[in-house]
Amino acid sequence: MNTSLKISNVTKIYPGCVANDNVSLEFNSGKIYALLGENGAGKSTLVKILSGVIIPDEGKICLNENNLKLNSPLDAKKNDIGMVFQHFNLFETLSVFENLIIDSDEKREGLREKIDTIMKKYNFSIDLDIPVLNLSAGQKQKVEIIRCLIRNPKVLIMDEPTSVLTEQETSELFLSLKKFSEEGILIIYITHKLKEVMRLCDEVAVMRRGKLVSISQVKDENIESLANKMVGQNLKTIKKTKEKASSDQLIRITNLNFISEDPFETNLSDINFSVNRGECLGIAGISGNGQSELFQVLSGEIISDKNSIEFNKNYIGDLNPQERREYLMAFSPEDRLEQAAIPQMAIFENVALNNFKSSNFFNNGLINENKIKEHSKKIISDFNVNTDNIELKSQFLSGGNLQKLIIGRELITSPDLLICFNPTWGLDVGAINYIHETLIKINEQNKSIILISTDTDELLKLSDKISVIHKGKLSKIMNADEVTSEKLGILMGGGN
Repeated sequence: MNTSLKISNVTKIYPGCVANDNVSLEFNSGKIYALLGENGAGKSTLVKILSGVIIPDEGKICLNENNLKLNSPLDAKKNDIGMVFQHFNLFETLSVFENLIIDSDEKREGLREKIDTIMKKYNFSIDLDIPVLNLSAGQKQKVEIIRCLIRNPKVLIMDEPTSVLTEQETSELFLSLKKFSEEGILIIYITHKLKEVMRLCDEVAVMRRGKLVSISQVKDENIESLANKMVGQNLKTIKKTKEKASSDQLIRITNLNFISEDPFETNLSDINFSVNRGECLGIAGISGNGQSELFQVLSGEIISDKNSIEFNKNYIGDLNPQERREYLMAFSPEDRLEQAAIPQMAIFENVALNNFKSSNFFNNGLINENKIKEHSKKIISDFNVNTDNIELKSQFLSGGNLQKLIIGRELITSPDLLICFNPTWGLDVGAINYIHETLIKINEQNKSIILISTDTDELLKLSDKISVIHKGKLSKIMNADEVTSEKLGILMGGGN
């Protein structure tokens, strides 16, 4: 049976913001649709309306000519709309099967038989009786997909599904999605990775500032044309000039180890590498393989042996983050709203969270608020943060603007080394382009970068050298121009 989903004149207004402005779209089974847009374009709001998380102010949604009342996620499920979010909604300590029965009202034995049938049909090889924490990212995503398939959905919405997957896991996912589509499931695919749209999708809808601005066939587009439609202007091509970095070693990591008492953390084993001035070292890895722990050790959130980290000829392994900043190190963590900023605080207050000494925020032992505000205005101007209100709470900035503020806050003091962890995660193409340009400029100024990222394209674009972290161990250091995304994917998955 063919499935038709019609969105008619959907509008959602928040104070000071029209999130969806009279949006009308029609989707039909047999095709895979991409939904694109910058952060704040309205696509997330539209998807939340379809999944019952948000109720629109105006408009209607029809599935096969039936007008739907989606007042909750349960309503969406009852109306055969399934959604796989980019953040897995699984209980790590429970088994796979226990996670699957939580959301189902079917009898236990009958459900197990149904799950076995689904897994055989789509070649999902997962042990139902092991804890979820023992699964790879790709396997966890399959569990989320199975959870949807149990309900026999007519519509399946995928939200940034490849953000933590290897190249091989991404290929497996695409094969599954194409098979779902061939069997009549309507697929709506949300991503900021335009290469994936070109590879997977049939039609693409682009939103900008709450409005639908374009519907087209993917075959009639290319990456550049889609990017330009998303931002409303031609994007500058960003490419790093591969020049030989200085031979002057800036940081050296020697026999670095970390053993955690937390079973959900990853131990680090015998980490060794160095970075020269003007060099970008990229470290690839799938989430849960030690990237977070490595960032914390390098930034001083986790203290290590003093001699394990030598920076600018000083041993600093036992120093905290603020002490390391005084040696001209800077840090951009993965979680913008939890680790890098305090959402309820104003922009200028967040700027004042670090670099007190180097920024002269103290005057005779007292905080000089005027200097902080001047400093904040300079960051906003220099790093193209889209606001002129330094008293705006950080929670009201888009992901891209908040990230530019954070990186600007770190770079305004001219550090010798920036350590960043997934700096463009979840951002739109315009923000990604700007941050990539900023990172390239850092290297051109003979400053160094350690870039920890799950995005292989980003790593290959920005890095001079690349390594891969897997189960807390680092691979050999490779020249970036000798590495492919496929090779990185194999190493990230534990292959050779």
